[in-house]
Amino acid sequence: MGSLVEPASGARGAVHRVHIPLRIADFVGMHVNNVRFQEYSQDARLIWFREKFGVPGSRVPISLARWMEIDFRRTIGMGATEVWVDVEVLRVGRTSFTMRTSIGSETTGAEPCAVVDTVLVVTAPDETTTLEITPEERSALLGGPEEAV
Repeated sequence: MGSLVEPASGARGAVHRVHIPLRIADFVGMHVNNVRFQEYSQDARLIWFREKFGVPGSRVPISLARWMEIDFRRTIGMGATEVWVDVEVLRVGRTSFTMRTSIGSETTGAEPCAVVDTVLVVTAPDETTTLEITPEERSALLGGPEEAV
C-alpha cells in the first residue's frame, strides 16, 4: 500500500454481517462471477453506512474509494441463494479509513470466499477536497460510544 497508509488509531471496529440475495445475473457458468464480489463489498459498505450513520442530524462522511484489493479464495456455486458479507473498519487515519469486507455463503461454510480491503478517503461535497475525520466520526467508524453524531 505504501503511501496510502496513514497513521492509524490502532483499534479495529466491530464486525457487522449483511446478507445480500443473489440473482441469476450474478452467475457465470456454475459459480458467482468474480466481478460481483466488488459489488457485494460496495453494497455491504453502503448498508453498513446507512445503519451506522442513519440517525437524523448525523453527518455521514462522504468517502470515495482510493484503493482496493480483492483476495479471491474460492468460488460460490450455483446452489447459493445469498451471500453474507462481514463488514469491519480496520484502521482510521487522518483523512482516510480502511474497510474490510469478507464474503461467503451458507453453502461454502464459515470461511470467506473473498476478502476485499478498501481504502476510502473522506471528501467535501465537491468530492475533490479531502477532509479530516472528526473525533466523532472516528468513534462512529470504530463503533465507539458516540456512534452517530
